[in-house]
Amino acid sequence: TIDPKALTVTANNQTKTYDGNAYSGGNGVTITGFAGSDDVTSLGGTLVYNGTSQGAKNAGPYTIDPSGYTSANYDISYTTGTLTIDPKALTVTANDQTKTYDGNAYSGGNGVTITGFAGTDDVSSLGGTLVYSGTSQGARNIGSSYSIIPSGYTTGNYSITYSPGTLIITPRTASLVVTPADKVYGTPDPSFTGTLTG
Repeated sequence: TIDPKALTVTANNQTKTYDGNAYSGGNGVTITGFAGSDDVTSLGGTLVYNGTSQGAKNAGPYTIDPSGYTSANYDISYTTGTLTIDPKALTVTANDQTKTYDGNAYSGGNGVTITGFAGTDDVSSLGGTLVYSGTSQGARNIGSSYSIIPSGYTTGNYSITYSPGTLIITPRTASLVVTPADKVYGTPDPSFTGTLTG
């Protein structure tokens, strides 16, 4: 009696960065246990992949399960591989803002610019709520370097980096209009009045 020889088919691991697309297939296999000059062409059937990796989109670890080969000469066992989807880099930058001094404390921000989205993703793909901090919050007086710091978004598919913006508060223009006055030569100078606007 000639018994089948043990043969191990192991799915190769694979790492990819989140791109919004569903994963399909595998990264090949490593086969150990062939006798003599046998190789993969000595096997029948067709290699297929299953496991949680098939159709996976979001960042995380998933299984790649190979199967499908046939052979009378080998007792085939299959070993699972791992698909790892890493988060993609995403940058959230606070937009700069310039305002004229109005005596009111500044609050909030001027929106953000987001770069790095994959596929059809947009801001609606993020969780959390955008908030602002930094020296801009509560700023009233003229200045050119108040920081607007964004934060608050959450997601498993992106590694988020926040970049601050700048609030500039510029001087307000004021106008003084003096009301003309007349005097008779030799008399004391009159008192002047005026109107301050702005």
